Amino acid sequence: MKAAVGLTNYLRSPATPGNQPGEGETALVDRFRKFANQLARAWALAAGSQTLEDLRPTAKFYEEVRVWMGKFDAQERQAQGRPVPEEIQRLLSSLVASSTETGDVIDIYEAAGMPKPSLSQLGPEFVAKTLQAEHPHLAIEALRDLLTEESTKATSRNLVRHRAFSEKLRELMNKYTNQQLTSAEVIAELIELAKEVAAEGNRGAHFTPPLNSDELAFYDAVSSNESAVELQGEDILAEIARELVGVMRRDIKTDWTVRDDVRAKLRSSIKRLLVKYKYPPDKQPEAIRLVIEQMESMAPSFVAARDLKGGL
Repeated sequence: MKAAVGLTNYLRSPATPGNQPGEGETALVDRFRKFANQLARAWALAAGSQTLEDLRPTAKFYEEVRVWMGKFDAQERQAQGRPVPEEIQRLLSSLVASSTETGDVIDIYEAAGMPKPSLSQLGPEFVAKTLQAEHPHLAIEALRDLLTEESTKATSRNLVRHRAFSEKLRELMNKYTNQQLTSAEVIAELIELAKEVAAEGNRGAHFTPPLNSDELAFYDAVSSNESAVELQGEDILAEIARELVGVMRRDIKTDWTVRDDVRAKLRSSIKRLLVKYKYPPDKQPEAIRLVIEQMESMAPSFVAARDLKGGL
């Protein structure tokens, strides 16, 4: 198992020779995927042959590596918002079945040789342990997975912040993949980003009165317009955000998702509110589109909350 996980780390690391291919070449990690898949298909056809018994341990080893590759491929795709292909899903089922049979727990943090983190534990001791991880690339992938999961939780109703965290994470991983950052540097950057995610829930506290998470989401949307921040200021934009949430609570209907007239009325109410505050001062339509997009993203949760309240 240690050898399989170690090889997985080696194959996935951008620093491994062959993983920075030239034009027309295929990366080492992709060549492994291709040959391991071919081996798996061939073995499925020929494994019953008595003459292949001496090859069974080797074939099983490469299949184990292929399954672990699938585990991290799935994590990577989910972090990028891409679907997990059926082939990888089958590999994960194989990994689950194997771990159930042996009693082992599937844990990408244990595989990486690092402690399983929480955002409240990212102090110097955790940083030191992560930098000394047995498999640094897998540690980076595990941290990326943690950040993707936690930033999604922290910004699930806030389009602007969710996109900002996703973009920061994507840029960091791209720099690492292109070897612009070392393993130690990208781990340090990921931990700093994790601290920023951990502080996300307290951002509204410095306003008077404080902004709740929904109000903060609208504040981030309206403050994305630079001229509004400069000319109208933080307090006015915070008041716009509070009133936007008030409009949502007043006008959202249970049938919002199926009735065009209900959606049109809500959009009109929001646009009238923005006109009242002369927002945005530079007349940029993109600023209004972002507020409407934030409203449409948040509306289903308002409907669900209203339905729940009505049911109670």
